[in-house]
Amino acid sequence: GRGRAASSGVTISRNLILVDAMLRAGAFVFSFSLVACPAFGQTMPKPDGEWRGSLGAGFTATSGNTDSVAYSFNGDAVRQTNFDKFSGYLQGTYGKRDVDGVTERTADQSRGGVQYDRNINDRVFGFGALKLERDKLINLNLRTVVAGGLGYHVVKRESLTFDVSTGPAFNQERYSTETRESFEWLFAEESTHAFSPTVTFKQRLAYYPNLRESGEYRAVFDAGLVLKIVGSWSATITLNSRYQSNPLPGVEKNDLLFVTGLQYTFNPR
Repeated sequence: GRGRAASSGVTISRNLILVDAMLRAGAFVFSFSLVACPAFGQTMPKPDGEWRGSLGAGFTATSGNTDSVAYSFNGDAVRQTNFDKFSGYLQGTYGKRDVDGVTERTADQSRGGVQYDRNINDRVFGFGALKLERDKLINLNLRTVVAGGLGYHVVKRESLTFDVSTGPAFNQERYSTETRESFEWLFAEESTHAFSPTVTFKQRLAYYPNLRESGEYRAVFDAGLVLKIVGSWSATITLNSRYQSNPLPGVEKNDLLFVTGLQYTFNPR
């Protein structure tokens, strides 16, 4: 009897520890989501020639044993007609903390880009894109990627689109210690899904094999789910992945980010 009681006590204690850990993890994820706003543009375009977009910002601070501050911003905009589409995005995340009088940088990243698509016929389109990225934590002062080529509308419906595209790209990476330049070839696919008037999903996968160094490549994946709450406000769940086969020494090959947050969407009347 005493053995069973002791075993039950240990089990309850372990469960309480597990619940506490889950609550702490949930609080951390919630706090982080307010700072790391979605890094993937979620605006659903419509071919009416009107501008649409979303804006978001976040801030958090702690004090006590550890003093920290972090903030972020993001925005995207898109304009689409029956003949072309122009889209752009901008985002940044910054943070620092003070531990025993020592200031440590926890985040210092920003990125942005623009893309123009022009329909050649009902299925085929041409595109040109410029993407910029900066990440001081890995000593990346500026990555500039210019790409262009052709794409194909595999599925083109109001509630579902699926495109594939390919073309040459030029990548320049300016680090604090060196500058890299390479020619790449872009293979990309992306889709948008309007499951209902209040639930939408979007994903994009881009693969950049290096044309100068055989076997080296970059891969970029973004996915986001948007759930409309009320009016112009929506909840978002976003996954971002950045993979580079040949990073600088001491830098991980893959960066993965999963966040939830809020966004404000502006649309024409």
